[in-house]
Amino acid sequence: MWYNVVSRKLGAVQFVLKHVDPAVHTHLSRRQNSDGSRALVINHLRSTIYSSYVKDIYEEVTYYLRTVLAQASKNGFNSGRLIGEHSFRMDAKTVLELGSWNHVCQAISESVFQGLEAEKSTLKLLEKMASKLALNVDQQLIGAAMPYLEARHFLVHSDGKVSQEYITAYRQIQTSSGHLVLNYPFIESMRLAVRALIAEYDKEVVGHSLLKPEDTQP
Repeated sequence: MWYNVVSRKLGAVQFVLKHVDPAVHTHLSRRQNSDGSRALVINHLRSTIYSSYVKDIYEEVTYYLRTVLAQASKNGFNSGRLIGEHSFRMDAKTVLELGSWNHVCQAISESVFQGLEAEKSTLKLLEKMASKLALNVDQQLIGAAMPYLEARHFLVHSDGKVSQEYITAYRQIQTSSGHLVLNYPFIESMRLAVRALIAEYDKEVVGHSLLKPEDTQP
């Protein structure tokens, strides 16, 4: 396996991995220098990186949706549709303190988005964002991304232990003793599913001219 390459000894190596500094890597320096110990360390590192990737992707998706909502409001999108059932009031003092139309739009869109997030449903967030902005997003693409976006909740709140509802709904997702199995196939499937979903949102947003031209540039 690839970790054996890392572990190849040049003479007598004291620590489980090369370049371990006991003053910096206090836990690693205490581990036994053996293939088994090395495998545990590297598998833990891999799992930590995969978990961080899942969390980061979720945060990037919500940041993208939040940004689209804010920029659409600044571009004069239908205010009634944007607000919808969301109850929001802003007094004159707050408006004056915000200082500009763009800042007012930003504050309102943030409030709307926080209201959607408060429902604590990734599915509703994606669907209501599409509905508010009159986007015809393919439901199959939303469904394909859901198991990966919802995985973030379990990684944050229960160390990867998923609910029975999750297991039943997403039988294609591998679990072990009730925990998510974070491996390369999971990460690659997540990357492809979320990329396809965001590409669909992008296509709809641009196609409906929701943003100013300068807001669609990389």
